[in-house]
Amino acid sequence: MPNAQGPMPNAQLPITKIMNHLSLKSLAFYGVAIGSVSLLFKVVTAYGETNLNAPPAIAGSYRFDDKSLPECLTSDSLVLTIEQSGVYLSGNLRSVSSEADREKIAEETPSLHGKWETQGLNLSGAVPNLAGCSDSTATGQNSSVKMRGIVERESLKGKISLTDKAAATDFTAQKEAPPKLQKKEH
Repeated sequence: MPNAQGPMPNAQLPITKIMNHLSLKSLAFYGVAIGSVSLLFKVVTAYGETNLNAPPAIAGSYRFDDKSLPECLTSDSLVLTIEQSGVYLSGNLRSVSSEADREKIAEETPSLHGKWETQGLNLSGAVPNLAGCSDSTATGQNSSVKMRGIVERESLKGKISLTDKAAATDFTAQKEAPPKLQKKEH
């Protein structure tokens, strides 16, 4: 029995093997690597906290003030529905007369697309058949809409142009409260 006499003279304890592989150079290398990664993490975190800010949440429905609309839309109730994904925006601009129209707008594919920039929102696209604008409804074509605006609390202020040739008109729109979901009884 070789074990009865004690360990073999050439066999080393596992800790001694590990200690032989860890030299001062390798310990210094690992220490510098870990310290560098920690420092880099702190620098990136500090930069992100001070310079990278999420855009404000502006998604929702905005009802235009009738007095601030272009002439062809003064008799209509115009609503802009905005959907937001980070800085990217999409939405619909429709004249609505009832709650059923608002629900229909929310289900439609967005016709306006744009982006949130530091100055505010920028949306453009082709809006089909705005009731009241005879150019678009008579020919069955889309109105080319361009909007730039700034959101201040629950209000959207900016400029809107309904055709490529038209001058931009100032507008004001107020954010509407989201519709309350009604429980369906079985």
